[in-house]
Order: sequence, then C-alpha cells, then structure tokens
Amino acid sequence: MKASVCIVFAVVCWIAAQAEESPMILTLSKVMNELNRINKDMVKDKSTSLNSPTIYDLKDCCVAPALECFRSQVLNLKVEGKLKRSQKIIFNELRKSFMVKGVSSCKPEEIQTSQCKSCDSYNKVDSQMFVQSFQTLLQKIYATQA
Repeated sequence: MKASVCIVFAVVCWIAAQAEESPMILTLSKVMNELNRINKDMVKDKSTSLNSPTIYDLKDCCVAPALECFRSQVLNLKVEGKLKRSQKIIFNELRKSFMVKGVSSCKPEEIQTSQCKSCDSYNKVDSQMFVQSFQTLLQKIYATQA
C-alpha cells in the first residue's frame, strides 16, 4: 500500500513539474499583456516617431539587440494615467537577466558576425507602428520558446 501511494505521489509531482511555465514564457506573456493594454488605450499620435526594427530587419542572431531597442524606447510612447505603469512594467521585465540572455540561441561569435543594426539606425515610425512591430517581435520570441 505504501509503495503505491509513493508512486502516485511521484507521478502527481512529475505532472505538476511538467505543467509549470518557464520564467521566460511567463515574462513574455506579462509583457505582451501590458503592451496590448498600451496599444488599446494609448494616445494615437502620428507626431511621435520612434526607431523601430521591423520583422524584415531581423536576422536570427539580432533578436536580442532589437528587443533591447524596443525596451529602451517603450518609455517614449505617449500614454496617460495607468498606462505609465504598464510602460514601466515592460521596461523592467525586459531587463531581467534571463530575458536578456534567453532570447537568442546564437553563440557570441555568431552574434558578432551577424552585424546587427544599432537602435538609432532603424527607421522612425509612429507610435502605433512601433507597438505593432514590438508585438510581432515578442510573438516571434514566444514561438521559439514554447
């Protein structure tokens, strides 16, 4: 009887461990939710221009620098009230070391040879296009992690 209880307990623990999401997936989900909130309620301002990588600009080994570009500029979006908190959440969540290190599976030498663009060299776009490109990048990263 005791052995069967131990086996059942072990199986339940194994199933529970398999069901847990990785910190990377949880953080990406949180960031995507906050970005969706911003996209829905932000001030649609055509005069704001932000440097924005597009999905077409990205080589596989340039995802991390592109994500850092978005992170560095998310505070420049024109938002009001509670959305400022969403901006700060996105900014802080994307600074976590497991996010910075985990978005790219490239080796350091591959990253160096891929010649990624600097944030300043990307085209400037309005805030709505910036958010759309940011969402696309997050979805790409999420797909590689899931």
